[in-house]
Amino acid sequence: MASEVLKLTAQIVISHASMSELTPKELVEEIKDLYTLLSSLESEIAVEAVAGAPEKGKEGKVVVKKPTIPLDEVVKEKYVVCLECGKKMRTLKAHLRKAHKLMPAEYFRRFGLDAKKFPLVCKEYSEQRRKLAKEKGLGERGFRRKATS
Repeated sequence: MASEVLKLTAQIVISHASMSELTPKELVEEIKDLYTLLSSLESEIAVEAVAGAPEKGKEGKVVVKKPTIPLDEVVKEKYVVCLECGKKMRTLKAHLRKAHKLMPAEYFRRFGLDAKKFPLVCKEYSEQRRKLAKEKGLGERGFRRKATS
């Protein structure tokens, strides 16, 4: 099953090839370049090589995406909003990894966020974990873990 990007690439190349003569090598290069460009646009990566501009290389430059919701609404008491898809969840780390194939550092970089200001867990969950840690005695001075035999 062909991806949407591949279908669009084929349509554009067919249209262009019907209007101009291309050697087989030029046709292959056009397919590769167009597919790379469309893929990068789909994943919000800007490609430095723009039509009319001199080509500097094959690597692209990551662009900071603008969140679709106001940043003050990202972390709430009962949920955290995923800026990729808009889902509201208690924790985002596993969701980012499974649904979007992103590590937390990539997610923060993609949206230009500070990890300290925008946690990946909601306030309620964070408070529950803090209380649990205090009950176990974690964070107290002189706390030593008992060696298990």
